[in-house]
Amino acid sequence: METLVPLISGARTGPIGIAHLPRFWLKMRAHSVGLLTEGYRHGNGGSDENLITTFGIDPDAFANFIAEKAPDYLSCEAWVRANAADASPEKIRSFTHQIVSFPMPDPRLSEWSTRFGLTDGTYVLAVELNALDDWDLVHLQLRAPDAPSTKLVPAISSGTAGPLGVLHLPRLWLKHRLNAVGRLPDGYRHGVGGFDELLTGKLGVDHVAFAAYVEADAPSYLEAEAWIRKHATMLTPPAIGDLNEQIRATKMPAEMAAKRRGELGAGADGLELGIPLNDLDDWRLLHEQLKAVARV
Repeated sequence: METLVPLISGARTGPIGIAHLPRFWLKMRAHSVGLLTEGYRHGNGGSDENLITTFGIDPDAFANFIAEKAPDYLSCEAWVRANAADASPEKIRSFTHQIVSFPMPDPRLSEWSTRFGLTDGTYVLAVELNALDDWDLVHLQLRAPDAPSTKLVPAISSGTAGPLGVLHLPRLWLKHRLNAVGRLPDGYRHGVGGFDELLTGKLGVDHVAFAAYVEADAPSYLEAEAWIRKHATMLTPPAIGDLNEQIRATKMPAEMAAKRRGELGAGADGLELGIPLNDLDDWRLLHEQLKAVARV
């Protein structure tokens, strides 16, 4: 199995509302079985260490819990609730705001802005640029001639956008990329229905043409975004805003939501919106994949 790029954005939260915790959990879980892609932190420095310090979590205890118990995300979140010195709502709100609004510092900001062709100085947040780096790495993995055939969970959230500002587009791109090489897990849509069809319909995108382009040409995410800019017939700021608002507000059908909550367990009680339920389901599948890997 190839190493795992942690596709969960640092801006994503679970039910407790702590940004970066889902990403931190995934990096630590992947590291514990020797599958974290080289170059990613797993506990020391950056947002990992900031999270540990802010909430008063013993770093050794957390690392041991992950390594020994191999928890799913909701079990990890429960552990944090029980073991953090301060996980008050005020502390969570303050930390999450800091994470999602923190600008990438130089020299990396300048280097990565040049690398990704972002010259207008508006796309500067660390969580956003880190996501572009993640997507670039998974793009290279999928293009590798010796890439394995194992299924890959498309763990880019529908609540995440690229520089174009369109929610769900990065996820749709990845699902098509995975489908083209037979690596999209069973049960995932790839172009028809759900947010996929909502996006293409709202923005005037020929979903058949977009799928054919992504699956035949294997573009990077930013190349796919450039295709959308060129071919979408209703790509205006108001249309993007309306689409994003609808995606954020969409509730999962009641019967499906109840089934999903039952699969996820008590930590998902009360959730109805599609984005968080889909995120948690991705993380559940990631957990199952990692659980099947022998520990190192």
